[in-house]
Amino acid sequence: MDILFSSINKICDLIIAPFSWGSAVFNIIVISFFCALFLLFLFKRISNQEKIKLHQKKILGYFLDIGIYRDQFARTLINQVHILKHIIIYLRYVFAPLLIMMLPVIIVCIQIENRLGYMPIQMNKSFIIHAALDDEITQNMESLIPKVHCKTSSGIVLETPPLRIASEGSVFWRARLTGTEPQFIQVGIDGIKNGIKNKIMTVYNQEGFCPKRTKSNSFDYFLNSAETPIPPRSNFKSLSVKYLPAFYSFFFWNISPLIYFFILSIGFGLVIKPFIKVNI
Repeated sequence: MDILFSSINKICDLIIAPFSWGSAVFNIIVISFFCALFLLFLFKRISNQEKIKLHQKKILGYFLDIGIYRDQFARTLINQVHILKHIIIYLRYVFAPLLIMMLPVIIVCIQIENRLGYMPIQMNKSFIIHAALDDEITQNMESLIPKVHCKTSSGIVLETPPLRIASEGSVFWRARLTGTEPQFIQVGIDGIKNGIKNKIMTVYNQEGFCPKRTKSNSFDYFLNSAETPIPPRSNFKSLSVKYLPAFYSFFFWNISPLIYFFILSIGFGLVIKPFIKVNI
């Protein structure tokens, strides 16, 4: 799985490289436009456009018939039955292509969240570090929890002693950023080699990052695939950094990048659809 997501990340890096000079909002606009264009072409290719157009016309025709003969109760009732029938048939032709289109949409959403969904740690701001042990590998959890430690680069200061929760296999630290150069944290267990090292994002760039680094055999990795996975034999299950979610201005509101993406994609789709001559 890690090879698959790593390949997807590299392909997306190449796709967005020509637009790396733009702001985060500009990147969302570009991604939304090309995603809408791609999905329209994909839907036109994999759907039965003739059948969709036919049943759309039938639905519209029965609606017009209701308006013309609205004083004839029996005819209106029959038209409503026909409308329901053709809506069901229409959905049958539309549902399968939409399911296929869900896969690229999910991939795009994960990429947006991993690249634009979180704010880098700000100077002199505190953040939480969370290390979780893997209970399927780690033996004697209660004896190992006191041995878990955290090392940081010179620009990060640990403000509190570790908070250890043996029943959950978790250790928490509160840290503060004091330097803008590239920073990192590293958690490990006293007497056991191969700790887990993770970069801390302090400035916005096109490089993907996410708040949680996990093993590749977990569902969490599907949602946090920007970071390289933790080795499968590691005693650690995950390493998290509490990044704040990002919000971007959209007229009078501040919204998340995913909502921004969906609004723009729908808008671009409605504008482009007549030019591509696709029936949805």
